Amino acid sequence: MRDNLYIQKLWNTFMRKKMEKEMRNSAQIDEAFKAIKTATGVTDVQEMVKKFLTREQTYSHLLVNVSESERKTDKLKKDNDELRNRLHELKIDSEANANNAENADAGVSKF
Repeated sequence: MRDNLYIQKLWNTFMRKKMEKEMRNSAQIDEAFKAIKTATGVTDVQEMVKKFLTREQTYSHLLVNVSESERKTDKLKKDNDELRNRLHELKIDSEANANNAENADAGVSKF
């Protein structure tokens, strides 16, 4: 009988310690849930999960858009450089033609 009492006390102590540990873990989860609820304004767990999943999807869409925008920007920069080079060539040709015309006028006026 006495042995049975000691076993029951030991079992009781073990279960109480286990329950206290579970309560601490539960309290940590509750605190985390409260912090998330405060930050997001959402009280339903399923809605929170949906928000986080949607956020990931939105993030991946943003990454795709950034990549596409960078590609477009690079193409526009390349096109702009080509047009600047072409403009520069046209200016040089125009100046050369103007110099040739001046030289031709100068040669005609000598005669």
